[in-house]
Amino acid sequence: MIFGGKIKMRKYLNEEITKEEAIKLFDLKGSKLMELFTVANEVREKYCGNEIHYCTITNARSGRCSEDCKFCAQSAHYNTNIKEYGLKKNEILFEEYKRAENLKSENFGLVTSGRSIKKGSAEFEQIKTFFNNTDKTCKPCASIGLLTEEEAKELKENGLVRYHNNLQTSVDKYSELVATTHSIEDRIESIKNAKKAGLKICSGGIIGMGETHEDRVNMAFKLKELDVDSIPLNILNPIKNTPHGNREILTVDEILKTIAIYRLILKDKGIKIAAGRETILKDFMGLAFMSGANGMLVGGYLTVKGRSEEEDYRFIKNLKLLWSEKNG
Repeated sequence: MIFGGKIKMRKYLNEEITKEEAIKLFDLKGSKLMELFTVANEVREKYCGNEIHYCTITNARSGRCSEDCKFCAQSAHYNTNIKEYGLKKNEILFEEYKRAENLKSENFGLVTSGRSIKKGSAEFEQIKTFFNNTDKTCKPCASIGLLTEEEAKELKENGLVRYHNNLQTSVDKYSELVATTHSIEDRIESIKNAKKAGLKICSGGIIGMGETHEDRVNMAFKLKELDVDSIPLNILNPIKNTPHGNREILTVDEILKTIAIYRLILKDKGIKIAAGRETILKDFMGLAFMSGANGMLVGGYLTVKGRSEEEDYRFIKNLKLLWSEKNG
């Protein structure tokens, strides 16, 4: 809450923050910025506890995507020289699922390039078989593009637990910053279809694509309105030959402010840092978790390799010690 130009941040431990107040927080510097991080961490602790959630994904079908997402190495519209292949065989996917179990990941996300995988296709049937035969120790997640309610129900009946589809940015800036071959309304409809089918929802976005602070806040409030369960925040790592290939990388303070403000808006939701956490945050990665984040991806990304599992587990162990020490 703002009084006479001063921000009383501890108010947000119990009360909801407005869009106007959230946007204003991006102006904070110095000790006031550290106060923001502290309050965001207390909100995380109060509403989410001190557990770190992590998940693992597989690039199950790579490249040749018909969509023109301006950040993406897998779009057929840009020459990014990535490895291209069709849907992996279930034998390979089961091996990767078992690896995710060994990593103690909470979810295993099967991610495919392309607009969608339609009901009745051979690939849809293969994915159903895969989900149906997992032991659910690591909960199956699907990131397979646009989804109808009927498709969502059928996948849930065959073992799917969570559906992922990022908004990527604000509703107003989607066509400018993300894509023109589909709309953000297509993504929102798919999320609503998945919710109607009883699936958990994972949806977040990318920061650093030229969006304003208002855009970031608007995306957060849209995610709140949709009542998603988990919010991955990706940091743009510009890919050569894509429209965003020459973007300047965000500063660490911009990234940490965004994480903290998202925590104040989305108090009881999972907020995980994903792509860019190692390559951009680097030595400051721990501060993301002291500023409100409570999850991350382990085991690598779609077309980019992540840190070693050993490094991530050392990091997680040290972070748990910090959190427990904080709580006496």
